[in-house]
Amino acid sequence: MDRKLIFRTLFCCLLCLHFAFADSLQEYDKKIEQNTRQIKELDRQISLLRSEMGKYQQQEKGILSELDNTRQRISLTTEKIRLQNRELELRRSKQAQLQKDYLRAQDAGAALIERYEKRVVHAYKLRPSRQWDLFVDAASPREFYYRIKYISAVNRADRKLHQNIRTNMSLISRRRTQIQQEAAAIQNNLAALRREQGGLDKLKADQETQYKKIRSDKALLTEQLKEKESYRKSIEAIIEKTQQDKKAYLARLEEERKKREVIEAPFSAKKGKLPWPVYGSIVTEFGRQVHPVLGTVTENSGIDIKSAAGNAVRAVSDGMVVTVTWLRGYGNTIIIMHDNNYYTVYSHVENLTVVQGEYVDSGQQVASVSADGSMDGSVLHFELWREQEKLNPRSWLR
Repeated sequence: MDRKLIFRTLFCCLLCLHFAFADSLQEYDKKIEQNTRQIKELDRQISLLRSEMGKYQQQEKGILSELDNTRQRISLTTEKIRLQNRELELRRSKQAQLQKDYLRAQDAGAALIERYEKRVVHAYKLRPSRQWDLFVDAASPREFYYRIKYISAVNRADRKLHQNIRTNMSLISRRRTQIQQEAAAIQNNLAALRREQGGLDKLKADQETQYKKIRSDKALLTEQLKEKESYRKSIEAIIEKTQQDKKAYLARLEEERKKREVIEAPFSAKKGKLPWPVYGSIVTEFGRQVHPVLGTVTENSGIDIKSAAGNAVRAVSDGMVVTVTWLRGYGNTIIIMHDNNYYTVYSHVENLTVVQGEYVDSGQQVASVSADGSMDGSVLHFELWREQEKLNPRSWLR
């Protein structure tokens, strides 16, 4: 009786593990499906950009539009590669889980078959004639009744044991097939990654060629400076529009602070105390700048911080993300609203980790420095505004 109890307990545990693994596998499938949808959306955007490239190449000064197109495709392709790597890791984890499930099912199957073999031997010894003797030898009607119940219970247990063996064999077969399918999917992912990386390398080579053409053409350089002025106006327009919804954003900010028990000094009190948004050194200061080639005076609405590609870009204070967008000449741009109508702007970034409407903590990573952010290489363009007034970020950083 004790052996039966032990076996039943073991089998129930194995069934529980099976269902737990099934839930885990469903979670992997859900994440992979979501990841695939994101990759398809990126493919759609990349396809649109490719179709636009031919139009730009027919224009006399289309090189600037080509460069902008190339930058966008580099950004989208980089994000696609990141998602493909994530899917690859998910599939590898799922395959490892399937392998564990498969091995446990094999162990359970061996235990079930061993028990079944013992039951067959026992059944052989207890032949029909011997079973009849059990009834004939009964000392009383009560004992006869209990012997009938015993034989019926043994037969039911045998049928259930046989069914469990069949179910377990089906599970083993299914897991073996799934492991093979995941192995094939992983190989497909690796091949896709190699193709995308090759395409990314070509895009970067194209971008460098476009940079060289612009550097050697004063007309194109002048046109590019106009783009920077357009960028400043775009930031002004976004902040102006956001000001219309500032009450809602500030209410959300206070709500999130209370929820997290965050106590922050007013942003206006942080002048000279803000942490740097990225590790690096300033290569272009705020304000009036003389172009080294054209000799013309331009105005930089922020500072440019030289930093290694991939370095973390962090929020200098807590706040609400009010915009995540792409701006010509500056690429991916994030704008965060802080209290007292202060805004910080982060451009030339990639691998964005935030979305519009999200609360961010002070020091939280929001992106990383783009390797292809500008003609100067990997730099973070950082701005600080109070309503429509642009401020010198250097005097605010510690």
